[in-house]
Amino acid sequence: MTAQLLQRPLSDWLTGRTGDPGPWELKRLTGGNSNETCLVSGADARFVLRRPPSHALSASAHSVAREHRLLSALAPTPVRAPRPIALCEDPEVPLAPFLVMEHVRDSVSITDTLPYPEAAVTKVADEVVDALAAVHTLDWRAAGLTGFGRPERFLDRQVTRWYRQWEGIARRPLPAMPKIATWLDEHQPEGSPPALLHGDFHLDNCLFATHEPRLTAVIDWEMATIGDPLLDLGLLLALWGERGTAMPAIQAVSRVPGAPGRGHLLARYEDAVGRTIPDIRYYRCLALFKLAAIVEAAWSQFLTGELTTDYAAALEHDVPALLDDALATAGATP
Repeated sequence: MTAQLLQRPLSDWLTGRTGDPGPWELKRLTGGNSNETCLVSGADARFVLRRPPSHALSASAHSVAREHRLLSALAPTPVRAPRPIALCEDPEVPLAPFLVMEHVRDSVSITDTLPYPEAAVTKVADEVVDALAAVHTLDWRAAGLTGFGRPERFLDRQVTRWYRQWEGIARRPLPAMPKIATWLDEHQPEGSPPALLHGDFHLDNCLFATHEPRLTAVIDWEMATIGDPLLDLGLLLALWGERGTAMPAIQAVSRVPGAPGRGHLLARYEDAVGRTIPDIRYYRCLALFKLAAIVEAAWSQFLTGELTTDYAAALEHDVPALLDDALATAGATP
């Protein structure tokens, strides 16, 4: 997308909050179902602006005020996240509501191509796991995040929540959904002590230094909450390495020759948090089930013409493939 020159009152708001006199230009970076991410450039500095997408899947999942609260809480902690600058909820300001955060300089997003020598893929994996462990071991109460989520009986609510979300938007039969829901209900573990979880944690939501395999920031925090942290680990591992054909671009670099397997990531995570994880198959299955329920809403929007992206079109195949992966993880057959 070509950068557009911003006019008052948005340019005045940005100048007032950042001290940069402008002129200001905005360029949209990403779309999809995440909050829209835009690069805003002034005379002397760059920042990132985040706002709900035009076709939000749910209002609660795209609250920039909630994301701003979290980033503010994380700023003085060891968790690697962008530093928030300001929040705008004034309807008189164009694009509001939105939040502005730092632009993490000299960083790249790693997808299907490793920007370092091939041997660095293990270092990349280790950096991702270490960053996740830092999130999960954070003292979230001391960080001021009491009330940020509902950790009581968190795991008990997950299957029903995501199954009902799918039922509310379903436009096609997905026979695997009730099968997986039943398996999850029958195999639910005791669960882990509540912790901060990212909610959509995988390599593609991490930024790395341009010239060395060093994780600089975890991004896209709009689904974060307080609950069972192993749901994050389950998603990371479910989408890592060799698997089915669902969403092949996600963590594609984890399938390059020499990439470490899931066992390596799990062992490093266990070392970092200081405990063994006996039920990871359950969390991998639950993560895929949750992801399928969420993104099926985008497929429904594609059918109605609300979303016309290649990403949304591919969900015709990707959602059933996610469910096939979940069934395979559970030990069942598609």
